[in-house]
Amino acid sequence: MPPTLLVNEVTTRLPSIPRVPLPDTLVWAHSTDDTLSSKNALAFLKPPATHMPWADLIWMGCIPPSHSFTFWRLMHIKMPTDENLRTQGCIIVSACCFCLNTDETSDHLFLRCPFAMELWTWLGGKLNCVIDCASTLSLLSCIPTRCSSQIADIYVVAVIHTVHTIWLSRNTIRFSSNAATVHSAKVRIHSLVAISGKASMGKCLHTDSALLDSFAVLAHYRTVKEIIHVIWKAPTSPWLKVNTDGSVLDGHAACRGLFRDSRGTFLGAFVCNISSASVFHSEVLAFILAIEHVAHHGWRNVWLESDSNSALLIFWNPSLVPLLLRNRWHNACILGIQIISSHIFREGNCCADRLANMGHAILSSIWLDTLLMELHLDFFRDRVGLPNYRFP
Repeated sequence: MPPTLLVNEVTTRLPSIPRVPLPDTLVWAHSTDDTLSSKNALAFLKPPATHMPWADLIWMGCIPPSHSFTFWRLMHIKMPTDENLRTQGCIIVSACCFCLNTDETSDHLFLRCPFAMELWTWLGGKLNCVIDCASTLSLLSCIPTRCSSQIADIYVVAVIHTVHTIWLSRNTIRFSSNAATVHSAKVRIHSLVAISGKASMGKCLHTDSALLDSFAVLAHYRTVKEIIHVIWKAPTSPWLKVNTDGSVLDGHAACRGLFRDSRGTFLGAFVCNISSASVFHSEVLAFILAIEHVAHHGWRNVWLESDSNSALLIFWNPSLVPLLLRNRWHNACILGIQIISSHIFREGNCCADRLANMGHAILSSIWLDTLLMELHLDFFRDRVGLPNYRFP
């Protein structure tokens, strides 16, 4: 290794070398607290199944479990359609019950059949969107990315009730020999959405009234008491305050912190790119870097404030510190710095949060002596005590 690279490597690892003797302990690298339990052993031998985001959406208290189960089976291609029954050895003359034009498959019955397509077109008109019928998963893509929680529930229940109604109509024709019309299906979907929307625990805004009225859903408006005022508070002299934050973007982690005194004056900020790490790792490293910078500048009293409750637990339980940071955390704790810590909602941690773009753009760690232009507005709001608002 070239001498320059060797020096850089030693310099980088120096803060992690214990300054006082520490007892050697056995650790389990695959757990968060480095201890080996039966739960951790089972998780290592049998890793958890792949997380499917749509599964969190379809199971709600306002939706009958049988309806959610129908959608769950459709997502896993386990509905007992003629197509799937044939794979189980059943000899069936297959035909779609609605159009009689083709074999009955899950894709055709729920997405391609004229009966289903008319229902999806009608539902899209009620929801003021275009429902993508390319696949079962794409049905849920109609949910707006930014909307109130009750409106999001309305979109989900509308899709699930429509899938269940199509299946119920198919069974009515096949096993009862009764006719199933598009009109009766629409009436059923409308009434089910109204019941589920009323049972939803979500909240809505006054601007959502048009969509809720179209399904005769009782609006659950947010009340003023539920809106939380989040105000950044300056420390008392001689304490300094540092707001820290950590994030992960495209698999690359970064952390940052911003120092202010009792008058809210900017004292400096640090930004560090950590490469590959978890959000918790980056939050804890932000604490360590903040303490190291405090010692480097000769300060003695610091108030650490973060929007991560889980990371703040390390001040009460040091065993939660990630294994790779444990020596460095120990070294930071023996620097003689008086530390208090507290939690603040993300809305009050705007200055540290806005340093994220720089943290992911740099290659190492930098110290800022001047306040960045893009932080001026949030910095001024904090300094004069203007509130930010946290909505439920």
